[in-house]
Amino acid sequence: MKKHFYSIWFRIVLAFFWVMVFTCCAVGLSVHLITRLNLWRYVSFPLTSLHFIILLALISIVFGSLISMFALHHVLNPITELSRAMQKVAKGDYTVRLNAPVPNLKDEMYDLSSNFNQMVQELNSTQTLHSDFISNVSHEFKTPLAAISGYATLLQDDTLSDEERNEYINIIIQSTKALSRMTGNILSLSRLENQTIINEKEFFRADEQIRQCILRMEPLWSAKNISICPELEQITWNGNLELTAHIWNNLLDNAVKFTPCGGEISITAYTEDPWFIVVFRDSGPGMPPEVQKHIFDKFYQGDTSHKNKGNGLGLALVHKIVTLYGGAIQLESVPGMGSTFKILLPLSSSS
Repeated sequence: MKKHFYSIWFRIVLAFFWVMVFTCCAVGLSVHLITRLNLWRYVSFPLTSLHFIILLALISIVFGSLISMFALHHVLNPITELSRAMQKVAKGDYTVRLNAPVPNLKDEMYDLSSNFNQMVQELNSTQTLHSDFISNVSHEFKTPLAAISGYATLLQDDTLSDEERNEYINIIIQSTKALSRMTGNILSLSRLENQTIINEKEFFRADEQIRQCILRMEPLWSAKNISICPELEQITWNGNLELTAHIWNNLLDNAVKFTPCGGEISITAYTEDPWFIVVFRDSGPGMPPEVQKHIFDKFYQGDTSHKNKGNGLGLALVHKIVTLYGGAIQLESVPGMGSTFKILLPLSSSS
């Protein structure tokens, strides 16, 4: 930026220099022609040296001012346009764009214009994502809230049988749990949004944490008669307990949700320098390529038939945590043949 600043001022000084040069040349040429054509004889009063100097100064001022106005307008016009565009951005207009100078004449103003356009485009994208996020959150909250409100109202009916009453109560409990999970994921994502490193690390048995996750979700997978096949090496890893648990919980919850009754889920954990690797493989319906491209986007749900079972935040949270660890998440899926999520976390995190 400092380089750009000096370059712009250099242009202004250069413009003034050429104004002076052209003014002096023009005045000198005019005096030469007047003298050569002996036009002084038409002057009605004696032209002394003082008068000549005053006349020369007036001509220089008028002529120089005209040239200066043109030159400064040419030099400062891009800066003026940039200032006006920034005022529009400050008022919330992220659609404004600057007409960049000719690309083959890449200079400071070209860089400033290009960077400004890129900045506004990013701001516009952020604003769109923010609006979509608010809209999606509002929509996702309405469904369980409507269920809770509706079935709570039905419970006021004294003619309900015990079976109906228990059914309505179970629906309210499930809707409350869905709200709780969604709220927790939203808070976690918001907290991690601007985070660049993982804090509060400690050494723990990662394989035991995965086993505990499987046990906690036993009511979910046993209700669908799903077989869980864990093959876990004994692994001591250095990480954040809470955030790492989010990875296993969301991946297992996702696998259980999409695995049909009587299906199978395998979980493998092992080390392969320089990675600590965990693989979740299910026997679900799999995903087409167009769904795989967006599976880690917030609120994205490729299978709308399971919309009432999730909110599209779990995998986005997993992706964010794995990225913060400096790891990677890989997806392999073929329609009709299940899905495999492979988590690679750096072993160096344990040092």
